[in-house]
Amino acid sequence: MMEYTDTVNKENGAKPIMRPQVESGLELFARVNANTKPRLCGFENTLFPDGLRNIDVIEIGGERSTGKTLLLSQILAKCILPDHYRTIRIQGLDASVILINTDHHFQTLKLVELMNGVIDAANQASATRVTKGLNLDKTSVIQESLRNLNIIDCYNSEQFSLTLRTLDDVFINNTKIVVLAIDSITAYYWEDREANMIKYNNYVKELLQLIKSHTTLFNILTIYTTCSENTCNKKKQILHNVDYKLQLSKTDNSNRFLCTLQTEGNMKKLHYSISSSGIKWKLD
Repeated sequence: MMEYTDTVNKENGAKPIMRPQVESGLELFARVNANTKPRLCGFENTLFPDGLRNIDVIEIGGERSTGKTLLLSQILAKCILPDHYRTIRIQGLDASVILINTDHHFQTLKLVELMNGVIDAANQASATRVTKGLNLDKTSVIQESLRNLNIIDCYNSEQFSLTLRTLDDVFINNTKIVVLAIDSITAYYWEDREANMIKYNNYVKELLQLIKSHTTLFNILTIYTTCSENTCNKKKQILHNVDYKLQLSKTDNSNRFLCTLQTEGNMKKLHYSISSSGIKWKLD
């Protein structure tokens, strides 16, 4: 598709010159499809009270056993669940998600357990209203919602790189995709480092540049986990291409954890606990 823009020669007062502005078929397809994406509001309100933009990038980092993959799964559960079932408000997005699974810590059974918890909470919240006594078929809701989840398993750096470079094809084949999730983005850092001795920050920065070249075009949010800074990068990280940086850590209390949420020009700390039903935020 070709559009025209006006340019004026201010020196001699000449008439505007119509210069062509070329738009590829891929760009046109992505632009038209972007208008159909649902708004990312209403899930994890404690972390994102103002909602998210579809092109935002979220990083979840932290030590082992601090709930990185669990938090990612909790967010994905809300993404793929429907907004409502009959008259019960579940407040999901009914959106398709692509999960690139590199660490293989993600468990579908755990995701289903989290989805069960979300549905139970929604059912309980509406039990005193007209929905009381309504037979809620959780199995059919979950089975239908799981159709929104697409998992790509990668087992080495070459597979991961190829997957990232062909994201356009994935997004074109499924126009409902709203979220790209990666668990984790640094799974093959040491493998790649042997080849070119790249620094950790630069490694992540280059991967994000590649990812955003696809996700920005298709209006897709990116959320990924990364290894502990204590292991991979002892220096304070700068927000490169990241809109929300969540750092999960342990505290002296074995049942209490700390999430440091950093955005451009802002930082806040939240405590949380981990249980079989997911991450529970402790509001002081």
